[in-house]
Parts: sequence; structure tokens; C-alpha cells
Amino acid sequence: MAQNVATVTMNQPENGNRIDSDMARALAETYRLISEYDGLRLAVLCANGDVFSVNDGCDPPQTAGATAVAGLKIPLLAVINGDATGLGLELALTADLRISVTAAKFGFPDMSRGVIPKNGGTQRLPRLVGPSWAKDMLLTGRIVDATEALSIGLVNRVEESRGQLAVLASEITEQISTASPISARYAKEAVGHGMDLSLEQGLGLEADLNIILQSTSDRAEGVKSFLEKRPPKFDGS
Repeated sequence: MAQNVATVTMNQPENGNRIDSDMARALAETYRLISEYDGLRLAVLCANGDVFSVNDGCDPPQTAGATAVAGLKIPLLAVINGDATGLGLELALTADLRISVTAAKFGFPDMSRGVIPKNGGTQRLPRLVGPSWAKDMLLTGRIVDATEALSIGLVNRVEESRGQLAVLASEITEQISTASPISARYAKEAVGHGMDLSLEQGLGLEADLNIILQSTSDRAEGVKSFLEKRPPKFDGS
């Protein structure tokens, strides 16, 4: 990975990378540090073992980790190497992009235990896949495979093996980390905040961000590199 990319790996495969209180605190502190480092252009969230993170309805709420991850201003890529359920899926939903292996399964089995998602699942899931698909998953508690997850927009891309997934992750990392970090942050802001605005207000936000972008060195470098027919070298200023 590039030096301007922060990779966070959940490393408790013996318990399915369950998001207990210790894991939640570690994630919160790690992403707090990431948010304070100006030189980063991308964060990558992944896991060791056969699953991404498997949690059930009996797990206590651990909002600190998800809140810290969701608050990042730089893009976040979730590399899902296996099943993501309960709190694990809620954590994956905080990412801007999600890629997974075909063997991965996704879902909220909480309804059968008399509880609902605790870390934003009822809010982030419908914003991602639409209210109809979200209620399908939430009300039935059924588990969807990667193929269905891709078809409804729960994940962005799917690869057959973990090795292929790692290659795809490297390609996406290269694409994002070499692009203008300012435009990436503004694009993320425009989409994120625009979801809560009317179309007219969202267009106004987009226009405002474009005006600010015009005054940056990165924008000047983008124009200059185009005219000189060479790859741009963005410094984030």
C-alpha cells in the first residue's frame, strides 16, 4: 500500500473478528488518529481470517467504532474477505466502497432474537440499497450472498478468491490515492450531505464546492497536466 494510505486490519480471527468493547475502542482510537493525519488520502478496512466480522443480536451496542469510522473525511474502502453480519455489516456500511469475495454472506439475524441493528444499520442500509431491500433484509433477518448483495448495491464489486480481492483492492487504492485528495473529499462530502438535502440544495452544494476547488493548487495541476499531456501530480493543496 502507498504511504498515503492507512490500512486497518481486524485481527481476532479466533472469534470471528467480533466487535466487542475492546475492538470498538481500538477502532475508535485508530480512526481518530487517522482523521488527525492530513497526509492520508484513503483508509482501507480489512480483516484476517475466514470472515470479515460476524456478530449476532446478543452483542451489546458498540457505537464508538462505527461512529469514528463513519466520521472520516477521506474515502474509506472496506475489503470484505468473508461473512459480515450484525455489527460487522453495520461497520462495513460506514465505508464509501465495499468489495467482497463471492463466498461472503451478509445480513442482520437480529429480528429472530427480538432486537434491531444498533449502529446505524436501519439508517445506512436503506440509504444504500433503498427502503424496500432494506426492509426485506431487516424484517426477515435473512442472509444474502455476495451475488445478491452486488445486484442490490450492498457491495460494489465481487471477486472469486481472496487473492483476486487483494488485487482489486490494490487497483482501487492506486486509483484513489493518486487522484486529487481535495476533489475526493469534496465528492464524498457532496454525496454524503446531498442525501439529506433537496435536489436544488444539493446542486447548490455541488456548485459551492466546485467554486472552492477552482482556487486549489490541485485544480491548477490538473489543468496543467492535461495541457502537457502527462499524469498529474497532486499534493493536496
